[in-house]
Amino acid sequence: MTDKKYVEKQIYRVQIDAPVETVWSELVNTTNPRPFFWNGSWDTPDFAPGNPYRVAANNGKAVAVIGRILEMDPPNRLVTTFRLTNLPDPASKVTYTLTEKDGGTDFCLITENVLAGSKSEKSMADGSKFIVENFKSYVETGKVSFGAQVMLAMMSLMAPMTPKSMSADNWPFEKAE
Repeated sequence: MTDKKYVEKQIYRVQIDAPVETVWSELVNTTNPRPFFWNGSWDTPDFAPGNPYRVAANNGKAVAVIGRILEMDPPNRLVTTFRLTNLPDPASKVTYTLTEKDGGTDFCLITENVLAGSKSEKSMADGSKFIVENFKSYVETGKVSFGAQVMLAMMSLMAPMTPKSMSADNWPFEKAE
C-alpha cells in the first residue's frame, strides 16, 4: 500500500481596504452568486459548523464544490472541507482567516491536505489566486477584475456544456465529506 503524499499548506494573502465585518459579510453571503467564486453561491441548509454546503452555479443547476463546514468564528475564521465535483480527488481543507490590520482586513485563504500530483492541486492553486485577487477587487469596488469579467462572461456562454457529472442532482448534501 502506498502512502498518499500531500502538498504543503499553501497560504494566499491579500490586504483588503474594508472593515473585517464587511469582508466577512461578503465571504459568507448565501443570497447572491459570488463573482470571485466563478459566479457560484454557497448553498447550505444552515451556514453553521457541522453542516454540509455546496457551491452551486448556473442558477443552482451545477455544483462545482461540495464540503462540510468545520469551524466558524465570525468575523475572523471559516474552515471547510472542499472537494471539486468534476475531479475524483479526495476532499481537502480550506481555511479563511480575516484579521483587522492597518484600517483594513488581512485576508488569507489557506489550503491543506491537497493530494500532491492530483488535478485538484493545480486547480486549487490557480483557483485560490483567482479568489483572493478578485475577492479583494469585489469588496473594494463592487466588481471583479476586467480579466475575471471576461472569463465569467465566457463561462456563462459555455454553461450549457457543463459536464453532466456536475449536475446538482448528482451532488446532494449527503455526499459532503
